[in-house]
Amino acid sequence: MKTTTRHLLALLVLVALVIIAGLYFYSPPTVIIGDEEIVGAAGFGAAVIGMLFAAFACIFAFVLTSAILAGVSAVLIGIVAIVAATLAIAVAPLFLPLLLLVGIVMLFKRQKSTKPIETINENHVIHQ
Repeated sequence: MKTTTRHLLALLVLVALVIIAGLYFYSPPTVIIGDEEIVGAAGFGAAVIGMLFAAFACIFAFVLTSAILAGVSAVLIGIVAIVAATLAIAVAPLFLPLLLLVGIVMLFKRQKSTKPIETINENHVIHQ
């Protein structure tokens, strides 16, 4: 885990603790579950547990959404690749005359410019 990620996570935990402490000291912690009213430390504990469930639900929703978006993008990349390959195969016969012309020009140019390559052996000395 990178240092900035650790600092961000520590800041997030600190902010959550400050918010929870503010909720505790602002008003008496009262949680209503069903028809029953829970007051005091038990109410505060129930509120904290509820906030933890909400945080886990948000994280789960984020992970699930990002996984779905990654899967959809992978499928779209595959579709674009298939369309590009199909288009290249469909257009390939149109380029055949051009490729033949380029090949013939390269063949003639190669036959004109071929020169014997001089090699150096152990009896040959180069003077500067």
